[in-house]
Amino acid sequence: MKIRFLTLAAFVGSCLMAAPAFATRTCTVEAPCVLRVATVAPPNTPWAQQLEDLEDRVESASGGRINVRPFVGSSDGELSLARQCKDGSLEAVGVSTGAIGSLVPAMSVFELPYLFESVEQADRIIDNHLFAPVERILGENGFQLYIFSENGFRNFATSNGTIVHAPGDLAGIQMRSQENWMHEAMYRALGGNPVAIPITETSTALSTGNVQGFDNTPLFAQAAGLHNFVNAWTVSNHIYQPAVVVYNKDWFDSMPADLQAILLAERESETRSGRRLIRRMTPALVANLANSGIEVYEMTDAERATFAAATRGVHAEFRSRVSAGADLLDIITSHQ
Repeated sequence: MKIRFLTLAAFVGSCLMAAPAFATRTCTVEAPCVLRVATVAPPNTPWAQQLEDLEDRVESASGGRINVRPFVGSSDGELSLARQCKDGSLEAVGVSTGAIGSLVPAMSVFELPYLFESVEQADRIIDNHLFAPVERILGENGFQLYIFSENGFRNFATSNGTIVHAPGDLAGIQMRSQENWMHEAMYRALGGNPVAIPITETSTALSTGNVQGFDNTPLFAQAAGLHNFVNAWTVSNHIYQPAVVVYNKDWFDSMPADLQAILLAERESETRSGRRLIRRMTPALVANLANSGIEVYEMTDAERATFAAATRGVHAEFRSRVSAGADLLDIITSHQ
């Protein structure tokens, strides 16, 4: 089965017909329960592939009792999708932790700059120490965690030729920021000028000059075509950003027990395959940036240490503002 492309009219219409959750659903082949799962990720990306795999697996394992409808390339923006999942207009979403963090503040711990040194360290801590507490926190806030995926390490990109060597290099540049206060706080700590813009509006903002740069991963930047608007790319690896696939908690709890088991099956293998699909593409994608005429620079360890020191105050601000998130941060730091 193929992933359906989300048009705004079709999506809004489906939301208006969303049924409220009830105690226990009856899902049959003749009248299957519907699982709509949406993402802003473009088609022909590892994220789209993961949703397609979810569709095939759940429909097959449920014997047709669940009808999965994946939608990719949503124009609604990640924060909007996360809200729609929480209020039940969507049964599931695949979004960055930054988007979820706007609704579940503790999840913004993953948006802290220079929190993880490598993907290996992030995997070990997330899989072995964070999964259970994150699942509990999400459950208390209207979401059922399925799996962690990832966006990856974010880099700086600019349209005015600026290679970012030091925090002062960001001064005077309007940088698109993800819609999360932690991203804005990071830019301010570095002397930059953040402009919070939905990812779906970023290309327009770059093309009109309303912003002169952004930060994201090589994969998402090229999948969304953002690299077409910049001429300098700094491999800063300043935020390792996971992603999550989550269900609406009320909808999940209303499903029969056997279908709940299917919806949560293959967690480890799906997590591994999603990460593998993304990571094996990254070196070629960075090379592709250089081959397309973009100046690519990789920060030295000393430069990254300077940025880490400059943004340490964001960690302290997070602790003071988000007590539940401080507990997650303690888990991370104790296992680094």
